[in-house]
Amino acid sequence: MVTLYAFGTYSVPPGQRPTNLSHRMPRSAKPPIKAACLACRTSKTRCDGQQPCGSCSGRNRNCNYQPSRRGGARRGVQYEQMRRSAGNSLPPSSLSDVTDGIEPFPEMSLVTPFAGIHNLDLSPDSLSADEAHQIWGQLTPHSDSPYDSTSLSYTGIPLIRSYQSEADIANAYYLYIHPYLPLLPPPTEPQYEDRPKVIRTFGESSEPAKSNLPYWPASSLSLAISAMLVLIPVPEDQFPTADLCLTYRRSYAQIFAQAALTAVETEIDGLSPPLASNIPESERCRGSEALHPRVPARIYPVLALVALSIYEYCQRGNVSRMRARGNQAMTTAMDISIHNLDASETTFSEAQRRAWWMTSPIISSDDPRITTPYPKFNVFLEPWPMVMKSQEVMFQTNKMVQSIERANVEVVPSEFGAQIRKLDSLIVTVMRETDRHTLITFNEEPEASVAQIMWMISRMFVHASRTRLHRFRAFMDIPLFLDQYCDLASINSQGVSHDMSKSKWVTECEVAFPFTEQESSMICLKSSLVVSTIFRTLPFPSIPGHTSSGSIRYPKTIPYFACSAMQSSYALLMLLHRVRASLATDRLANCYHLLNGPSPESEIADAERLTEELRHGVETLAKSLKSDVIFEGVGDMGREIEGAYQAAFPSCSEN
Repeated sequence: MVTLYAFGTYSVPPGQRPTNLSHRMPRSAKPPIKAACLACRTSKTRCDGQQPCGSCSGRNRNCNYQPSRRGGARRGVQYEQMRRSAGNSLPPSSLSDVTDGIEPFPEMSLVTPFAGIHNLDLSPDSLSADEAHQIWGQLTPHSDSPYDSTSLSYTGIPLIRSYQSEADIANAYYLYIHPYLPLLPPPTEPQYEDRPKVIRTFGESSEPAKSNLPYWPASSLSLAISAMLVLIPVPEDQFPTADLCLTYRRSYAQIFAQAALTAVETEIDGLSPPLASNIPESERCRGSEALHPRVPARIYPVLALVALSIYEYCQRGNVSRMRARGNQAMTTAMDISIHNLDASETTFSEAQRRAWWMTSPIISSDDPRITTPYPKFNVFLEPWPMVMKSQEVMFQTNKMVQSIERANVEVVPSEFGAQIRKLDSLIVTVMRETDRHTLITFNEEPEASVAQIMWMISRMFVHASRTRLHRFRAFMDIPLFLDQYCDLASINSQGVSHDMSKSKWVTECEVAFPFTEQESSMICLKSSLVVSTIFRTLPFPSIPGHTSSGSIRYPKTIPYFACSAMQSSYALLMLLHRVRASLATDRLANCYHLLNGPSPESEIADAERLTEELRHGVETLAKSLKSDVIFEGVGDMGREIEGAYQAAFPSCSEN
């Protein structure tokens, strides 16, 4: 008997059925219910559609149904193909003559890693007004929330974060955003405790609007920063992932983001080269309105566009708009000539350096027209050269993997194996460099922690790239997750007819791949565990006045690197199922390459040790992404990994 599971095909002795293998497959076989009750929809709990449903019965809560207004029937394969096509199409570029020969924002850059996420702009609204009012009266904190409850009772009123001055916005930027997205130079004033002004929305008349805010940001940059800050739940919010709360935060974020884009256009119009060149640099700052006294106002729109690019990726999940904002940022940066600064320039130089290198595509790093030095964090081991190398590795890996997936030539070229070997060698070389930072202590300078995080992210990108390169050979991209994220095949998309020529191409690629399945599997194991360790050690924001950052309920990171976790989770779960299959069929010898010096006497204990290591790795990645679930563009990734973890380890799952 041959049985097909999520990890592949293997033989099973007659009359026996493997156990504890494909925990995901039963989920995909269950047809979706036509409606879920309001409580289950709010808590993201699977509803059985009964009256009352099993989940509400178990929690002794009211179970009410209301027809959803989310847009009708489920979309299926054709819609998924349209969505991917829309998400992967580059918008028209309007680069000026100075950018000729420099490729627009590539797919693989600091802000576009392994794109393929939940696009809010292709999704219907989350809740109708009637649904929102019904939920208000029902929600109470319970174990389904990814956040710990506090002593305050939930009032049923969405709470919105706002600020009352540019100084408070800048302070919040340095607390929450700067550690993972250092757009600005170090602060010139000591950081103080976060001072959000909480907006409480009351009733149907309280529509999200600018007039409800106590203060309106003064520039495109502070507006763009506010678009991300408003997504962060305030400490008083006990149910921050309720649909109603997400809806209001999403609406206010869009108000800020759209206003920031309008302000960008206005500010760019005032920066025509003849006018800008005649204004002394010191007169181009905004004085009391400046977010930072050492950041010239003329680079505000550049930095705002970078922030909006991150917003479009992490929150909106719109890759096309993300690229469009990045392309416009690069055009504007080159129009004001921050790409060719002299290394000896000191006036606002660090602000300009960061503006350019946070904006530019990696392919420009070797262009002779690019003379602006890298940003400096004033630490022993400067991270920015490695940031650029890691992006180059990602870019090259993406091109190679796409050539395999798209089957864009009739036959596998003779140099295919040599190209794979050369790329893997490059990745290993850069990987060794990124590992150096683990031997250094970053605790001397004001931005030492930021520099360390940049090193960690660079290391993560390199190891995720190696996993992605070898994932094809190790697992043949067999689907594991229910939906499609980060170029990973999905169970729900199965049924698409496969082109025979592409199947032939994939087979030939497998034969020509210069690594065996066992070698690639071991590489995926090692690199994925490194990524898991990095996610575990990424720090929470350090907020003055708080003693335990891990218990504070706001995002841990700005998760533009969430796909690295998705890639690694896939590899770890596939290896887990492979080990369990070998255990169930009494063929652990097939997994000896994954174990540490196994023998027939110790193989079961070694397999148990590896299973625990895999479990811990997936659990770490799920928890890390869960802390960033309020960013809706990437939030479903955390839920998907958590669902896969709970299915694989039901006895270890937390409420």
